[in-house]
Amino acid sequence: MKNWRQRLHSGSFICTLWVALCFFVTSAVYLSWVNRLVFLTGNTATDWLSLVVGYLFQAAGAGIAILLLCRNPYTDFRRFYTPAVLLLAAVSVPSLLGVTPTGVVFFGFMMNLLCGNIAGFYLYAIVRIANASHLSLVFGGGYAISTTAVGLLALIGKGNLLHSGYALLIYISLSVMIVLITSRLNLFHIEAEEMTVSSQKPAVVMPGKDLVQVCIVVILLSTVKNLGFGFPSADIEAGLIPELSRIPYAIGLTVAGLINDKKRKNGMFCTIAALIIPFIMLDLTSESLPSTICWCLDYLFFGFFSVFRTVLFLDIARQTRHWEWAPLGLLMGRLGDMAGTGINLLLANHRLVLISVTALLFFPTVFLFLRLYLKFYEPEVVTQRSEQEVFETFCLHNDLSSREREVFRMVISDCSNREIAEALFVTESTVKYHVRNVLQKTGCKNRSELKKKYTVALYPQIRQQEKNSLRI
Repeated sequence: MKNWRQRLHSGSFICTLWVALCFFVTSAVYLSWVNRLVFLTGNTATDWLSLVVGYLFQAAGAGIAILLLCRNPYTDFRRFYTPAVLLLAAVSVPSLLGVTPTGVVFFGFMMNLLCGNIAGFYLYAIVRIANASHLSLVFGGGYAISTTAVGLLALIGKGNLLHSGYALLIYISLSVMIVLITSRLNLFHIEAEEMTVSSQKPAVVMPGKDLVQVCIVVILLSTVKNLGFGFPSADIEAGLIPELSRIPYAIGLTVAGLINDKKRKNGMFCTIAALIIPFIMLDLTSESLPSTICWCLDYLFFGFFSVFRTVLFLDIARQTRHWEWAPLGLLMGRLGDMAGTGINLLLANHRLVLISVTALLFFPTVFLFLRLYLKFYEPEVVTQRSEQEVFETFCLHNDLSSREREVFRMVISDCSNREIAEALFVTESTVKYHVRNVLQKTGCKNRSELKKKYTVALYPQIRQQEKNSLRI
Protein backbone atom coordinates (compact mmCIF):
# COMPACT_ATOMS: atom_id res chain seq x y z
CA MET A 1 0.00 0.00 0.00
CA LYS A 2 2.84 2.36 0.85
CA ASN A 3 4.52 1.73 -2.51
CA TRP A 4 1.31 2.48 -4.39
CA ARG A 5 0.84 5.69 -2.40
CA GLN A 6 4.37 6.75 -3.29
CA ARG A 7 3.76 5.96 -6.95
CA LEU A 8 0.59 8.05 -6.99
CA HIS A 9 2.51 11.02 -5.57
CA SER A 10 5.58 10.54 -7.76
CA GLY A 11 6.62 13.18 -10.26
CA SER A 12 6.24 10.76 -13.17
CA PHE A 13 2.63 9.91 -12.31
CA ILE A 14 1.57 13.52 -11.79
CA CYS A 15 3.35 14.50 -15.00
CA THR A 16 1.44 11.77 -16.87
CA LEU A 17 -1.92 13.15 -15.71
CA TRP A 18 -0.85 16.69 -16.55
CA VAL A 19 0.23 15.66 -20.08
CA ALA A 20 -3.10 13.84 -20.48
CA LEU A 21 -5.00 17.01 -19.60
CA CYS A 22 -2.90 19.14 -21.97
CA PHE A 23 -3.21 16.73 -24.89
CA PHE A 24 -6.93 16.32 -24.31
CA VAL A 25 -7.46 20.03 -24.95
CA THR A 26 -5.15 20.33 -27.97
CA SER A 27 -6.34 17.14 -29.69
CA ALA A 28 -10.04 17.78 -29.04
CA VAL A 29 -9.80 21.37 -30.32
CA TYR A 30 -8.02 20.11 -33.43
CA LEU A 31 -10.66 17.44 -34.15
CA SER A 32 -13.49 19.94 -33.64
CA TRP A 33 -11.77 22.32 -36.07
CA VAL A 34 -11.43 19.55 -38.69
CA ASN A 35 -15.15 18.85 -38.40
CA ARG A 36 -15.87 22.57 -38.88
CA LEU A 37 -13.68 22.61 -42.00
CA VAL A 38 -15.55 19.65 -43.48
CA PHE A 39 -18.81 21.58 -43.09
CA LEU A 40 -17.46 24.83 -44.60
CA THR A 41 -14.88 23.82 -47.23
CA GLY A 42 -15.54 20.23 -48.27
CA ASN A 43 -13.45 17.07 -48.07
CA THR A 44 -10.49 17.71 -50.37
CA ALA A 45 -9.81 21.21 -49.05
CA THR A 46 -10.11 19.94 -45.47
CA ASP A 47 -7.49 17.23 -46.07
CA TRP A 48 -4.98 19.76 -47.41
CA LEU A 49 -5.73 22.40 -44.80
CA SER A 50 -5.74 20.14 -41.73
CA LEU A 51 -3.35 17.29 -42.57
CA VAL A 52 -0.75 19.21 -44.59
CA VAL A 53 -0.79 22.93 -43.78
CA GLY A 54 -2.10 22.31 -40.25
CA TYR A 55 0.76 19.89 -39.54
CA LEU A 56 3.21 22.47 -40.91
CA PHE A 57 1.91 25.04 -38.41
CA GLN A 58 2.20 22.49 -35.59
CA ALA A 59 5.82 21.85 -36.57
CA ALA A 60 6.39 25.63 -36.61
CA GLY A 61 4.90 25.89 -33.11
CA ALA A 62 7.30 23.23 -31.82
CA GLY A 63 10.15 25.07 -33.55
CA ILE A 64 9.19 28.31 -31.77
CA ALA A 65 9.26 26.45 -28.44
CA ILE A 66 12.77 25.19 -29.25
CA LEU A 67 13.98 28.70 -30.14
CA LEU A 68 12.58 30.15 -26.91
CA LEU A 69 14.16 27.37 -24.84
CA CYS A 70 17.50 27.76 -26.64
CA ARG A 71 17.84 31.22 -25.12
CA ASN A 72 17.87 29.66 -21.66
CA PRO A 73 17.38 25.85 -21.43
CA TYR A 74 17.08 26.08 -17.62
CA THR A 75 14.33 28.67 -17.61
CA ASP A 76 10.97 28.21 -15.91
CA PHE A 77 9.03 27.11 -19.00
CA ARG A 78 5.75 28.38 -17.50
CA ARG A 79 6.53 31.95 -18.55
CA PHE A 80 5.98 30.82 -22.16
CA TYR A 81 3.57 27.95 -21.56
CA THR A 82 0.81 29.82 -19.70
CA PRO A 83 0.29 32.53 -22.39
CA ALA A 84 0.21 29.82 -25.08
CA VAL A 85 -2.58 27.90 -23.28
CA LEU A 86 -4.64 31.05 -22.75
CA LEU A 87 -4.16 32.12 -26.38
CA LEU A 88 -5.30 28.67 -27.52
CA ALA A 89 -8.51 29.08 -25.53
CA ALA A 90 -9.08 32.49 -27.13
CA VAL A 91 -8.28 31.40 -30.69
CA SER A 92 -10.48 28.30 -30.43
CA VAL A 93 -13.61 30.50 -30.33
CA PRO A 94 -13.37 31.91 -33.89
CA SER A 95 -11.83 28.64 -35.10
CA LEU A 96 -14.87 26.58 -34.08
CA LEU A 97 -17.69 29.14 -34.30
CA GLY A 98 -16.64 31.08 -37.39
CA VAL A 99 -19.12 31.28 -40.25
CA THR A 100 -16.72 32.24 -43.05
CA PRO A 101 -14.16 29.74 -44.41
CA THR A 102 -11.40 32.37 -44.44
CA GLY A 103 -11.79 33.17 -40.74
CA VAL A 104 -12.05 29.53 -39.68
CA VAL A 105 -8.95 28.64 -41.72
CA PHE A 106 -6.87 31.58 -40.47
CA PHE A 107 -7.67 31.16 -36.78
CA GLY A 108 -7.41 27.38 -37.22
CA PHE A 109 -3.83 27.78 -38.40
CA MET A 110 -3.09 29.93 -35.36
CA MET A 111 -4.67 27.22 -33.23
CA ASN A 112 -2.38 24.58 -34.81
CA LEU A 113 0.63 26.81 -34.19
CA LEU A 114 -0.29 27.08 -30.50
CA CYS A 115 -0.98 23.31 -30.24
CA GLY A 116 2.55 22.61 -31.50
CA ASN A 117 3.96 25.26 -29.19
CA ILE A 118 2.19 23.84 -26.14
CA ALA A 119 3.30 20.30 -27.02
CA GLY A 120 6.89 21.50 -27.34
CA PHE A 121 6.82 22.93 -23.82
CA TYR A 122 5.25 19.91 -22.16
CA LEU A 123 7.77 17.61 -23.88
CA TYR A 124 10.48 19.80 -22.34
CA ALA A 125 8.73 19.47 -18.98
CA ILE A 126 8.56 15.66 -19.30
CA VAL A 127 12.29 15.31 -19.82
CA ARG A 128 13.02 17.63 -16.88
CA ILE A 129 10.48 16.18 -14.44
CA ALA A 130 9.77 12.52 -15.20
CA ASN A 131 12.02 9.67 -14.12
CA ALA A 132 14.39 8.57 -16.88
CA SER A 133 13.06 4.99 -16.74
CA HIS A 134 9.44 6.15 -17.21
CA LEU A 135 9.74 8.61 -20.11
CA SER A 136 7.93 6.41 -22.65
CA LEU A 137 5.06 5.57 -20.34
CA VAL A 138 4.66 9.17 -19.17
CA PHE A 139 4.32 10.32 -22.78
CA GLY A 140 2.42 7.31 -24.15
CA GLY A 141 0.29 6.91 -21.03
CA GLY A 142 -0.64 10.59 -20.95
CA TYR A 143 -1.66 10.52 -24.60
CA ALA A 144 -3.55 7.25 -24.11
CA ILE A 145 -5.58 8.65 -21.19
CA SER A 146 -6.55 11.79 -23.11
CA THR A 147 -7.37 9.89 -26.31
CA THR A 148 -9.63 7.53 -24.39
CA ALA A 149 -11.31 10.46 -22.62
CA VAL A 150 -11.99 12.20 -25.95
CA GLY A 151 -13.45 8.95 -27.31
CA LEU A 152 -15.76 8.54 -24.31
CA LEU A 153 -16.89 12.14 -24.62
CA ALA A 154 -17.69 11.49 -28.28
CA LEU A 155 -20.21 8.85 -27.21
CA ILE A 156 -22.45 11.67 -26.02
CA GLY A 157 -24.70 12.49 -28.94
CA LYS A 158 -22.54 10.38 -31.33
CA GLY A 159 -19.87 13.07 -31.47
CA ASN A 160 -22.29 15.98 -31.75
CA LEU A 161 -21.23 17.41 -28.39
CA LEU A 162 -17.61 17.84 -29.47
CA HIS A 163 -18.75 19.49 -32.68
CA SER A 164 -21.05 22.00 -31.02
CA GLY A 165 -20.58 25.33 -29.28
CA TYR A 166 -20.85 23.57 -25.92
CA ALA A 167 -17.46 21.98 -26.56
CA LEU A 168 -15.92 25.44 -26.27
CA LEU A 169 -17.05 25.66 -22.66
CA ILE A 170 -15.22 22.40 -21.96
CA TYR A 171 -12.04 23.52 -23.75
CA ILE A 172 -11.92 26.95 -22.12
CA SER A 173 -12.63 25.51 -18.65
CA LEU A 174 -9.90 22.89 -19.04
CA SER A 175 -7.45 25.51 -20.34
CA VAL A 176 -7.99 27.60 -17.21
CA MET A 177 -7.58 24.45 -15.11
CA ILE A 178 -4.28 23.64 -16.84
CA VAL A 179 -2.95 27.15 -16.14
CA LEU A 180 -3.93 26.92 -12.47
CA ILE A 181 -2.43 23.45 -12.02
CA THR A 182 0.79 24.39 -13.79
CA SER A 183 1.19 27.60 -11.80
CA ARG A 184 0.53 26.07 -8.37
CA LEU A 185 2.29 22.71 -8.44
CA ASN A 186 5.87 22.97 -7.22
CA LEU A 187 6.60 19.98 -9.43
CA PHE A 188 6.75 22.27 -12.46
CA HIS A 189 9.14 24.78 -10.94
CA ILE A 190 12.83 24.31 -11.63
CA GLU A 191 14.74 25.68 -8.67
CA ALA A 192 17.83 27.83 -9.26
CA GLU A 193 19.96 25.37 -7.28
CA GLU A 194 18.77 22.48 -9.43
CA MET A 195 19.55 24.48 -12.58
CA THR A 196 23.11 25.05 -11.43
CA VAL A 197 23.66 21.40 -10.52
CA SER A 198 22.12 20.18 -13.77
CA SER A 199 24.22 22.53 -15.85
CA GLN A 200 27.37 21.20 -14.19
CA LYS A 201 26.57 17.53 -14.81
CA PRO A 202 28.76 15.90 -17.46
CA ALA A 203 26.93 15.74 -20.77
CA VAL A 204 27.41 13.21 -23.54
CA VAL A 205 28.61 14.97 -26.68
CA MET A 206 26.56 14.18 -29.78
CA PRO A 207 28.16 15.06 -33.12
CA GLY A 208 26.05 17.23 -35.38
CA LYS A 209 26.05 14.61 -38.15
CA ASP A 210 24.53 12.06 -35.74
CA LEU A 211 21.77 14.47 -34.78
CA VAL A 212 21.06 15.14 -38.47
CA GLN A 213 20.89 11.39 -39.12
CA VAL A 214 18.36 10.91 -36.33
CA CYS A 215 16.25 13.79 -37.68
CA ILE A 216 16.28 12.31 -41.19
CA VAL A 217 15.26 8.88 -39.86
CA VAL A 218 12.28 10.36 -38.00
CA ILE A 219 11.16 12.39 -41.03
CA LEU A 220 11.41 9.37 -43.35
CA LEU A 221 9.70 7.13 -40.82
CA SER A 222 6.75 9.50 -40.50
CA THR A 223 6.59 10.07 -44.26
CA VAL A 224 6.41 6.36 -45.08
CA LYS A 225 3.81 5.76 -42.38
CA ASN A 226 1.48 8.42 -43.82
CA LEU A 227 1.87 7.29 -47.42
CA GLY A 228 -0.35 4.30 -46.76
CA PHE A 229 -3.32 6.08 -45.24
CA GLY A 230 -4.09 9.76 -44.73
CA PHE A 231 -7.26 9.81 -42.58
CA PRO A 232 -9.50 11.21 -45.36
CA SER A 233 -12.14 13.66 -44.20
CA ALA A 234 -14.64 12.08 -46.63
CA ASP A 235 -15.02 9.32 -44.04
CA ILE A 236 -16.05 11.93 -41.45
CA GLU A 237 -18.71 13.34 -43.74
CA ALA A 238 -19.92 9.78 -44.35
CA GLY A 239 -20.62 9.37 -40.63
CA LEU A 240 -17.36 8.15 -39.11
CA ILE A 241 -16.59 9.54 -35.62
CA PRO A 242 -12.81 10.17 -35.58
CA GLU A 243 -12.73 10.55 -31.79
CA LEU A 244 -13.98 6.98 -31.32
CA SER A 245 -11.66 5.52 -33.94
CA ARG A 246 -8.71 6.95 -31.99
CA ILE A 247 -9.28 4.64 -29.02
CA PRO A 248 -7.04 1.95 -30.64
CA TYR A 249 -4.41 4.70 -30.70
CA ALA A 250 -4.54 4.64 -26.89
CA ILE A 251 -3.85 0.88 -26.94
CA GLY A 252 -0.90 1.31 -29.28
CA LEU A 253 0.51 4.16 -27.18
CA THR A 254 0.26 2.18 -23.94
CA VAL A 255 1.82 -0.99 -25.35
CA ALA A 256 4.59 0.99 -27.04
CA GLY A 257 5.28 2.90 -23.82
CA LEU A 258 5.62 -0.30 -21.80
CA ILE A 259 7.88 -1.99 -24.38
CA ASN A 260 10.03 1.08 -24.89
CA ASP A 261 10.60 1.64 -21.17
CA LYS A 262 11.44 -2.03 -20.69
CA LYS A 263 14.15 -1.83 -23.34
CA ARG A 264 14.62 0.90 -25.92
CA LYS A 265 16.03 -1.57 -28.43
CA ASN A 266 12.83 -3.65 -28.36
CA GLY A 267 10.76 -0.52 -28.92
CA MET A 268 12.89 0.27 -31.94
CA PHE A 269 12.38 -3.23 -33.39
CA CYS A 270 8.60 -2.93 -32.93
CA THR A 271 8.68 0.39 -34.79
CA ILE A 272 10.66 -1.15 -37.66
CA ALA A 273 8.13 -4.00 -37.81
CA ALA A 274 5.29 -1.46 -37.90
CA LEU A 275 6.73 -0.02 -41.12
CA ILE A 276 4.83 -2.75 -42.94
CA ILE A 277 1.52 -1.06 -42.03
CA PRO A 278 1.61 1.44 -44.96
CA PHE A 279 1.65 -1.46 -47.45
CA ILE A 280 -1.17 -3.19 -45.58
CA MET A 281 -3.21 0.00 -45.63
CA LEU A 282 -2.60 0.51 -49.36
CA ASP A 283 -3.97 -2.98 -49.92
CA LEU A 284 -6.93 -2.64 -47.54
CA THR A 285 -8.12 0.70 -48.90
CA SER A 286 -8.57 -0.94 -52.30
CA GLU A 287 -10.99 -3.43 -50.73
CA SER A 288 -14.59 -2.71 -49.76
CA LEU A 289 -13.81 -2.55 -46.04
CA PRO A 290 -15.53 -0.16 -43.62
CA SER A 291 -13.45 3.00 -43.18
CA THR A 292 -13.67 2.57 -39.40
CA ILE A 293 -11.47 -0.56 -39.65
CA CYS A 294 -8.83 1.33 -41.63
CA TRP A 295 -8.81 4.24 -39.19
CA CYS A 296 -8.59 1.98 -36.12
CA LEU A 297 -5.86 -0.23 -37.58
CA ASP A 298 -3.74 2.71 -38.68
CA TYR A 299 -4.14 4.49 -35.33
CA LEU A 300 -3.18 1.29 -33.47
CA PHE A 301 0.22 1.14 -35.16
CA PHE A 302 0.61 4.91 -35.13
CA GLY A 303 1.08 4.62 -31.37
CA PHE A 304 4.44 2.88 -31.90
CA PHE A 305 5.65 5.58 -34.29
CA SER A 306 4.53 8.39 -31.94
CA VAL A 307 6.26 6.96 -28.88
CA PHE A 308 9.49 6.04 -30.66
CA ARG A 309 10.06 9.33 -32.46
CA THR A 310 9.21 11.41 -29.39
CA VAL A 311 11.09 9.45 -26.73
CA LEU A 312 14.13 9.12 -29.00
CA PHE A 313 14.66 12.87 -28.71
CA LEU A 314 13.68 12.95 -25.03
CA ASP A 315 16.53 10.49 -24.42
CA ILE A 316 18.92 12.58 -26.51
CA ALA A 317 17.94 15.74 -24.64
CA ARG A 318 18.50 14.03 -21.30
CA GLN A 319 21.83 12.46 -22.29
CA THR A 320 23.31 15.59 -23.84
CA ARG A 321 21.73 18.08 -21.38
CA HIS A 322 20.39 19.96 -24.40
CA TRP A 323 16.92 20.17 -22.88
CA GLU A 324 15.73 22.39 -25.72
CA TRP A 325 16.04 19.41 -28.10
CA ALA A 326 13.16 17.57 -26.41
CA PRO A 327 10.49 18.88 -28.88
CA LEU A 328 12.57 17.91 -31.95
CA GLY A 329 10.79 14.56 -32.25
CA LEU A 330 7.45 16.34 -32.60
CA LEU A 331 8.85 18.86 -35.08
CA MET A 332 10.50 16.24 -37.33
CA GLY A 333 7.56 13.88 -36.98
CA ARG A 334 5.07 16.53 -38.08
CA LEU A 335 7.23 17.44 -41.08
CA GLY A 336 7.21 13.77 -42.08
CA ASP A 337 3.45 13.50 -41.47
CA MET A 338 2.92 16.55 -43.66
CA ALA A 339 5.12 15.19 -46.48
CA GLY A 340 3.58 11.71 -46.40
CA THR A 341 0.01 12.99 -46.38
CA GLY A 342 0.74 15.51 -49.14
CA ILE A 343 2.20 12.82 -51.41
CA ASN A 344 -0.74 10.54 -50.57
CA LEU A 345 -3.21 13.25 -51.61
CA LEU A 346 -1.32 14.11 -54.81
CA LEU A 347 -1.08 10.48 -55.93
CA ALA A 348 -4.50 9.35 -54.67
CA ASN A 349 -5.66 8.63 -58.25
CA HIS A 350 -2.36 7.02 -59.27
CA ARG A 351 -2.26 3.95 -57.07
CA LEU A 352 0.63 2.18 -58.78
CA VAL A 353 2.82 5.28 -58.56
CA LEU A 354 1.92 5.73 -54.86
CA ILE A 355 2.91 2.13 -54.09
CA SER A 356 6.17 2.60 -55.98
CA VAL A 357 7.02 5.79 -54.08
CA THR A 358 6.23 4.06 -50.77
CA ALA A 359 8.50 1.15 -51.66
CA LEU A 360 11.31 3.47 -52.78
CA LEU A 361 11.20 5.40 -49.49
CA PHE A 362 10.80 2.23 -47.44
CA PHE A 363 14.26 0.87 -48.23
CA PRO A 364 16.36 3.95 -47.31
CA THR A 365 14.25 4.31 -44.16
CA VAL A 366 15.05 0.74 -43.07
CA PHE A 367 18.72 1.21 -44.04
CA LEU A 368 19.07 4.36 -41.94
CA PHE A 369 17.13 2.70 -39.13
CA LEU A 370 19.66 -0.16 -39.06
CA ARG A 371 22.53 2.33 -39.04
CA LEU A 372 20.88 4.06 -36.12
CA TYR A 373 20.67 0.72 -34.31
CA LEU A 374 24.31 -0.22 -35.01
CA LYS A 375 25.58 3.19 -33.87
CA PHE A 376 23.47 3.74 -30.75
CA TYR A 377 22.39 0.30 -29.53
CA GLU A 378 24.76 -2.45 -30.69
CA PRO A 379 27.88 -1.01 -28.93
CA GLU A 380 25.80 -0.93 -25.75
CA VAL A 381 25.84 -4.74 -25.43
CA VAL A 382 29.63 -5.07 -25.19
CA THR A 383 30.07 -1.89 -23.16
CA GLN A 384 27.40 -2.74 -20.59
CA ARG A 385 28.84 -6.23 -20.03
CA SER A 386 32.29 -4.88 -19.16
CA GLU A 387 30.80 -2.06 -17.10
CA GLN A 388 28.82 -4.60 -15.07
CA GLU A 389 32.00 -6.48 -14.22
CA VAL A 390 33.69 -3.28 -13.02
CA PHE A 391 30.56 -2.30 -11.09
CA GLU A 392 30.37 -5.65 -9.27
CA THR A 393 34.07 -5.57 -8.43
CA PHE A 394 33.80 -2.01 -7.11
CA CYS A 395 30.80 -2.88 -4.92
CA LEU A 396 32.44 -6.04 -3.52
CA HIS A 397 35.66 -4.20 -2.77
CA ASN A 398 33.75 -1.53 -0.80
CA ASP A 399 31.36 -4.00 0.88
CA LEU A 400 28.17 -2.33 -0.39
CA SER A 401 24.84 -3.94 0.51
CA SER A 402 22.22 -4.76 -2.16
CA ARG A 403 20.24 -1.57 -1.43
CA GLU A 404 23.42 0.53 -1.34
CA ARG A 405 24.35 -0.90 -4.75
CA GLU A 406 21.02 0.23 -6.18
CA VAL A 407 21.50 3.73 -4.77
CA PHE A 408 25.15 3.81 -5.88
CA ARG A 409 24.22 2.82 -9.44
CA MET A 410 21.76 5.72 -9.67
CA VAL A 411 24.16 8.19 -8.03
CA ILE A 412 26.84 7.53 -10.67
CA SER A 413 24.10 7.95 -13.30
CA ASP A 414 23.60 11.54 -12.06
CA CYS A 415 20.16 10.89 -10.60
CA SER A 416 18.97 13.30 -7.93
CA ASN A 417 17.70 12.15 -4.54
CA ARG A 418 14.15 12.72 -5.72
CA GLU A 419 14.66 10.56 -8.83
CA ILE A 420 16.24 7.79 -6.76
CA ALA A 421 13.39 7.92 -4.25
CA GLU A 422 10.81 7.63 -7.02
CA ALA A 423 12.60 4.74 -8.71
CA LEU A 424 13.10 2.74 -5.50
CA PHE A 425 9.77 3.78 -3.91
CA VAL A 426 11.39 5.12 -0.73
CA THR A 427 11.55 8.53 0.89
CA GLU A 428 14.26 11.07 0.13
CA SER A 429 15.51 10.86 3.72
CA THR A 430 16.06 7.12 3.22
CA VAL A 431 18.00 7.86 0.05
CA LYS A 432 20.18 10.38 1.89
CA TYR A 433 20.88 7.75 4.56
CA HIS A 434 22.07 5.21 1.96
CA VAL A 435 24.11 7.81 0.08
CA ARG A 436 25.86 8.77 3.31
CA ASN A 437 26.71 5.09 3.96
CA VAL A 438 28.06 4.64 0.44
CA LEU A 439 30.28 7.72 0.81
CA GLN A 440 31.62 6.46 4.14
CA LYS A 441 32.38 2.97 2.84
CA THR A 442 34.14 4.27 -0.28
CA GLY A 443 36.04 6.95 1.62
CA CYS A 444 34.61 9.81 -0.43
CA LYS A 445 33.53 13.23 0.81
CA ASN A 446 30.81 13.93 -1.76
CA ARG A 447 29.14 12.62 -4.90
CA SER A 448 31.67 14.24 -7.23
CA GLU A 449 34.55 12.47 -5.51
CA LEU A 450 32.61 9.18 -5.54
CA LYS A 451 31.93 9.45 -9.24
CA LYS A 452 35.55 10.39 -9.95
CA LYS A 453 36.77 7.35 -8.01
CA TYR A 454 34.44 5.05 -9.94
CA THR A 455 35.41 6.69 -13.25
CA VAL A 456 39.05 5.85 -12.56
CA ALA A 457 38.07 2.18 -12.15
CA LEU A 458 35.94 2.40 -15.29
CA TYR A 459 38.44 4.29 -17.45
CA PRO A 460 38.85 1.71 -20.26
CA GLN A 461 35.06 1.56 -20.64
CA ILE A 462 34.77 5.37 -20.62
CA ARG A 463 37.28 5.54 -23.46
CA GLN A 464 35.18 3.05 -25.42
CA GLN A 465 32.08 5.18 -24.78
CA GLU A 466 33.83 8.19 -26.28
CA LYS A 467 34.48 6.18 -29.43
CA ASN A 468 30.86 5.11 -29.62
CA SER A 469 29.66 8.68 -28.91
CA LEU A 470 26.05 8.74 -27.73
CA ARG A 471 24.37 5.68 -26.23
CA ILE A 472 20.60 6.17 -26.15
